Amino acid sequence: MGHDPSQHLRQARCRGTSRDPLLANIGGLLRRFQRAEAWLRHAGLPAGLARAPMWVLCLQYCMMMRGKTARIAKVGERIARWLETITALSTNEKARLELLDMDRGMRDDIESTKRTLQQLRELCMDVGSLFGSIGFTAAILDRTQGTFLQVVDESCATATTLQRALELHDERALLLLRQMQDAEREAALAGPTTVRPPASPEGPEPVASLGKAAGNAASDIAKLAPYL
Repeated sequence: MGHDPSQHLRQARCRGTSRDPLLANIGGLLRRFQRAEAWLRHAGLPAGLARAPMWVLCLQYCMMMRGKTARIAKVGERIARWLETITALSTNEKARLELLDMDRGMRDDIESTKRTLQQLRELCMDVGSLFGSIGFTAAILDRTQGTFLQVVDESCATATTLQRALELHDERALLLLRQMQDAEREAALAGPTTVRPPASPEGPEPVASLGKAAGNAASDIAKLAPYL
């Protein structure tokens, strides 16, 4: 028994209607264009011309997705820079107590951004399924989808690495705080004494610069999801 493209399109459209209006809109247009293509072919129009409306819709979708891909790539670059900042804070002796994420606010914001990226990824896959359900294939569509998915996956991977870096930074900072408290208690028990503070090794960047970068990262992470 042969497959009914119209049935597959209706099923894909029903799956997407409750999730995203863009998916529902594209599904509705493809269904109308499929009927129009069948009518035009029956009227004797060449197959390429009969399918022209679908090509126009495909090109419009690809242009929109290329814009989203460029924006997500910029988000990925910003996440990578913040990861460099957190790594620098963790390796700089003077800055190890900077930017503690004790309430998990930054990590939660990053997780929200990852959820948004995953939703966009699912939308991209669903739209590809809609085009495929009517037998429409195009190299430009495949390239656009592939590039978008690659950028999203790379950005999510970097965001996950940043979350882990924040956790490790907090763990090291808390350990350092406990060591400082223990040293203060021991000094109090030993009585007053003159202690020459040890010279702190210089880090890869000045502490003030790292602190400013960390502050910028903290304030910007919460803005990522709307930016997408």
